[in-house]
Amino acid sequence: MTETGHTSSRPLVEGRALLAAIDQRPAEAPTACGGWTAHDITAHLAAGAKEIADLVDERLDGRPVRPTRGFEEREAPFRAMGHDELRTRLVAENVRKMAAWDALAEQTADSAIAFTGTRITVDELETHSRSEAALHRWDLVGDDDTSDRLLAQAELTSHAVKVLNRMPILAESARSLGIRAAQAGLPALRLVFRSPDAPDVVLVAGPVTSHFELADGPVAGDITLTTDAGNRLLVLWGRRSTNRPIAIEGSTAPVAALDRVLWPNARPWPGPTAR
Repeated sequence: MTETGHTSSRPLVEGRALLAAIDQRPAEAPTACGGWTAHDITAHLAAGAKEIADLVDERLDGRPVRPTRGFEEREAPFRAMGHDELRTRLVAENVRKMAAWDALAEQTADSAIAFTGTRITVDELETHSRSEAALHRWDLVGDDDTSDRLLAQAELTSHAVKVLNRMPILAESARSLGIRAAQAGLPALRLVFRSPDAPDVVLVAGPVTSHFELADGPVAGDITLTTDAGNRLLVLWGRRSTNRPIAIEGSTAPVAALDRVLWPNARPWPGPTAR
């Protein structure tokens, strides 16, 4: 996400679309993230960009590896800013982040850093940032043609499968979904997320461990959710669109528990309005 001053050849489509969405929403506007305003999402994004840039810079300086700072610690100073200042910092921290990526890729053979409990490469960080931009743009403005295009990108779904297995602290992780499934009385569950003309994504939830898989073809499950590719990405990341239909097949008890497993914190969005 840049405006000027950075010459990276990386794709910035998602970041530019996100910035345009931020500019069209008032700071106090509600979003799909319950309790978060547009200002809060902007602070979250600016703080995340700064944290990644800091971690890469520390890696390049040869400093010891440290844990990723928690959301509240890194976001509070940004939430306290005025919205115009925050918007400027969002761009600046993203420029800094991408410059750090370039430096890491150029200076080291191992372009990975420790981030949120795992090691993640520059290429993975780039895809993660693209995914986050597409998702948080939807959180701001909901369903439109741009959301259709950005959210349906196959590499963002593949990335979600990877990240949601490797970052167990996330509320949308395989581990978190497995815990909620067990709490809902479903200690063993195969949940298939299906989109036309795309590989199935499968959550295998067990009494001890849970994980996502990207299947080679159609597979059987206890529950199958079929929806468009963009909405599937939203569902994997705990979002719930009021406009995008989902066909759900399965036995009564697992289907009845689905809201508690997939959408414990989701705010239906963008509200009860027609697309």
